[in-house]
This record gives sequence, C-alpha cells and structure tokens, in this order.
Amino acid sequence: MIRRLMKTKTLLYGSLLGCAMAITSCSDFTEVQPKGKNLLSTTTELEMLLNNEFSMTTFDMDGMCGDKINSLQHIPTMLANPTPTRASIMLSWDESKQDKMAELTSSDTEYTTCYEIIGRIANPILSHVGSASGDEQVKKQLRAEALVFRAYFHYLLVNKFAKAYNPATAAEDPGIPYVTEEQDITQPTVKETVQGVYDHILTDVQEAIDLNALPYPAVNRMRMSEACAHAVKALALLSMQRFEEAKQAAEDALALNGTVDNYNNMLTTKTNSLQHPIQVLLRPRMECAEDLFYVHNFEFYRAISLEALARFEEGHVVHDHMDTDFLEYEGTYSMAESMMGLSGDYWVTFDLSSGWNSTGLKTTHMYLIVAEAEIQAGHYDEAMKALDAIRVNRINPDVYAPLEGTVTTEADAIAHLKQTSHGENIYSCYNFINRKRWNQLDGYKETLTRDIAGTVYTLTPDSPMWIFPFPQNAVNNNPNLTQNYKEL
Repeated sequence: MIRRLMKTKTLLYGSLLGCAMAITSCSDFTEVQPKGKNLLSTTTELEMLLNNEFSMTTFDMDGMCGDKINSLQHIPTMLANPTPTRASIMLSWDESKQDKMAELTSSDTEYTTCYEIIGRIANPILSHVGSASGDEQVKKQLRAEALVFRAYFHYLLVNKFAKAYNPATAAEDPGIPYVTEEQDITQPTVKETVQGVYDHILTDVQEAIDLNALPYPAVNRMRMSEACAHAVKALALLSMQRFEEAKQAAEDALALNGTVDNYNNMLTTKTNSLQHPIQVLLRPRMECAEDLFYVHNFEFYRAISLEALARFEEGHVVHDHMDTDFLEYEGTYSMAESMMGLSGDYWVTFDLSSGWNSTGLKTTHMYLIVAEAEIQAGHYDEAMKALDAIRVNRINPDVYAPLEGTVTTEADAIAHLKQTSHGENIYSCYNFINRKRWNQLDGYKETLTRDIAGTVYTLTPDSPMWIFPFPQNAVNNNPNLTQNYKEL
C-alpha cells in the first residue's frame, strides 16, 4: 500500500508547506538511500502510487454550514464557558473570535490530507512519468490521472481556505499555494490568487482531457476516469460563474456516466434496540455507479441540526431511513439530549456500514450543475428535468411528483435547486461549498440561522467564518501563508 511505500521516503513533501528540508529535488525524495535506486523508474512502480484508499472527514465544512454538530461534549456548557474552544467558536459562528480559532487550529486534517495526496501521489508521478520505462499509452494515462488528482484536491483546498470566487475580485483575492511538480520543496510556497488557483485547475484538467488517455470506466472508484476530468472542470467553471461552460462540461461527464442510484432500492431491514424490525438505507461502499470518484467517511455519532432536518424534501429516503438514534430507539431515547445536552428533535447518525462519498465526485453533482446553469438561463423546465433525474431516485415513490412543467419563477426554481442539493449533499462537503459559492449570487445568498439551547446564532453571507484558517503547523513554517480571512 502507498503508506508503506512512502515510509521509505521523506514524509513531509507537500504537507507542511515551506519547511526547510534536507531534500534538494524530487529525485532525492523518491530515493531509497542505501541502494540509491529510484523507486519510481517504471510505469508499474508509478502506478503503485495510485493504489491508495482515500478517506477524509468533512467535520469542519458540514459543521460550519449548519448541518451538523460534531462534538460529543455537553454543548450548552461548552457554549457558556468563557474560555472559547475551536468547537464553540464554530458552533456560535462568532467571527470576533476567529483569530482565536486560528490559534486553536494546530493542524487540519483536510489541509494535510489534500496536500499529501498532491505531494505524495500526483506530483511524484508527474515528475517521473516522462523518464519512466513502460508503455507510452500507460504513461499518458498515469499523467492524466495525476493531473486530475492535483486539480481536484486543490479545488477542495481553495474552497475551504479562501474566499469564494468572485469574478470582480478573484484576481486580487488571496488563495492557496498551487503546488506543482516543479516546486522547489526547500523553499516556502507562495499563495496564488483565487483566480490563479482556478486557472491552474482548468489548465491541469484540460491537459488531462487533451491527452485522450483517461480510462472509462476507471480502474476502480478511487482512481480518476475521463468522466472525473470533465466533472472537475465543471465544478471549477461553476465556481467561476461561467455557467454555460460548466453545463457543457457537466453534460460531457454525464454522457459517459449519467447513472443515479435509486436509494429507494437500497433499504435493508435490521433489528433495532427495541427488537423491532426497521428499514434503514445502506449505501454500499465502492459499489454505487453514481460515484465517479469515491472518498470514504463514516456517518456516526454526529447530530443533525434541526435546521438541516427541516431543509429536506418530504419523503426523502435520506431523511426517513438514515440509520440514526431516532430509528434505533424509535424516539424513546435521544442521544443528542443525553450526551450533548441538546433538547428537541436532533437526530444522531448511527451508520457504520454505508459509504457516503464525503469528498468525492458523483454524477448527481453534474445534474445539479446543469440545473443551476439552466436556471441562470431562465430555462426552468430544463432545470427541473435535471433535478428530477435525482429526485425520482431519492423520494418515496408514494409521494414523488415531477417538478418539470410546474415551475415558472426564478425564486421557486432556486428553492427547488437548494432543497434537492441539500438532500443530496448533507453527508459531504458540498453543502458548505455550494452555500459559500451562492453567497456571491443575488437570489441565492442567505443568512443562515441555528437555534442551540434557545439561543439563535447567525452566519451572514459576507462573514469571514466562511474562510477557514490555515493550521498553525503550516503557518509557523511558511511566512507566506498569511490568513485569508483577515484579507476580506
């Protein structure tokens, strides 16, 4: 596996950006010193880097956007404590304490994971594939996959740590380092602007597409395919508000795979704590055809906020059949109340069996992009048709009704888009990414609220809380890595 392989190499490439290292080149990085033999000299050896199992949490992003409460502490006590914690600052959306939140962010799982994938997988392949021995078509495929990996994980990073793309200011807004194989890893990296990051993303995915070597289907669902390249391109163009181009890229991805798995057919019967049979949704790991690229995450012991539950469409299978304490105890016992001090109808997730693709790519993301682009163009029937492609596979057939042909106003179209997007993305990073992006758009932006123990907290569209602080273990080693939330 990749982690065992990389133990023989320097482990910090791309993670603590800007650290002074005793390594002078990518060649040294991939060298096993006693024998001096480069491990990445053949396509077979390079492909080993891609044999990785990807897993990443979404606790920060789905917590910040108001969907989840990700702490098992007694929440009212934590919020009342005069000494703030990182969790209490996020729960209260207290932007006046964001400097304290930055101070308390000693490390960041998503930051480290994304840059490690870029630095340990994508860039070593891109550095060595040209000189590696092996079939030329395989070399093209490996290069293309690595480019898509690099583009996608930078996309996740810029959406967490920088301002959402605004065409009027993106050329000046501070972004993140875009780390390529040409980066001198003995030197501190420098932040690109938000526009610069997205330009790099588009350049990488377009080269991957133009190489015409990406497989479809992928080698497995944790490898990049031709559809993934078009999907990443579509996501980037959507963020840049280039809606028509985003729609075309999304349709290119859907032309390769337009499958939406029917969650109504994924119900399984289990016995709950009261010895009663209940039907719960089991989304099988690595088996859903709609997963273009899969990243694993558990949904367990996380409280779903009251506001998030209210955003679901009636009859949504993810609402009605998600394995939670509500189903486990049939409402007779509340884990949120007993463990977290949260009165009311909070549900706590209880699913250790499903694979929710928390930070991966899905065909449903593409249908949502098509829908949003059609709304921007005033084509409401076409937009609702795209939403129906998701909804028919998510809503109980007894209550499902098509939206196509029923919507005549932009406000109603946006409301349906947001509702469908919420149900689709609640167990992923994408509700955060979309709500943050929508804050740039008239008709979409909204002030979020949440009621915790009788206190109502608000998050405005222009709050700096939408920009997470870089972790201290990166900032302390790179003087160029200044905090973006301070530069709004």
